[in-house]
Amino acid sequence: MAEQQKDNTTLVFVVVVSLAIGGVLLLKSRETEHLKNSGPTTAAAEAAAFKAHKKDFNNDILSQAK
Repeated sequence: MAEQQKDNTTLVFVVVVSLAIGGVLLLKSRETEHLKNSGPTTAAAEAAAFKAHKKDFNNDILSQAK
């Protein structure tokens, strides 16, 4: 009698899905890691940072067209 080959499709599918879920969980846990080192900010500090920045955040295009 001829032996049937074992189908590994289900095993491969389970391994790939498990790796994908594990990768998503790892990335999700590290999502806000960079925010832990910064201290609390105030509105005045944010305004000073925007004012010190050289880019103009004004969207008034008509006054710039002169």
